[in-house]
Amino acid sequence: MRSPVTLLIILFFWHSPDYAPNVLGTFPQDAAPKIEVIFDPSKNKTTVRLAPVQISGPNGKYHSLHMAPSFSYPGRDPRAPEIIDFELQTVVRGKLKIDLYVIFIVDGEKIFLSSNRWGVKKGKPGSGWMGEHLVFRMPYVTFLKITNANSFEIKLDSVSFPVGEKQIQSLRDFGEQIKAGS
Repeated sequence: MRSPVTLLIILFFWHSPDYAPNVLGTFPQDAAPKIEVIFDPSKNKTTVRLAPVQISGPNGKYHSLHMAPSFSYPGRDPRAPEIIDFELQTVVRGKLKIDLYVIFIVDGEKIFLSSNRWGVKKGKPGSGWMGEHLVFRMPYVTFLKITNANSFEIKLDSVSFPVGEKQIQSLRDFGEQIKAGS
């Protein structure tokens, strides 16, 4: 017999979604973006990260798309980055496509970046939902273009995800944190 505390802990951490909305958790979209600054003393490295911001709900085979840019630097003294690790988190119905083609469109200009990507099983076995993380090595000047853009869109193969004003403002706030720290 398990203790009530153990059962409460199991209940608290238990996630077995039958559908994708609970896969990434909920992020309040009206709240100010959460910017994390984490120092790892064992690596003597500081990481600055914007908590995942939802770009889109269901669109094509995608259930959701979130973005989470970050950068790191040695030590504790803040500095402006040369590269931003621009992470996209997706939830997809069905199998992940091996040769996914991603384009960033900033004020009509197409930008192609290399990425590192990996899949994550989501939901119950056999449910058909997959998670995917794509991390793009984005030059800081490209990130600045995005924060100053009138329009920003992310295209995954043939599915377009226009990035809304609130989400662009989250990136601008992250950019301001970078400027304030450097």
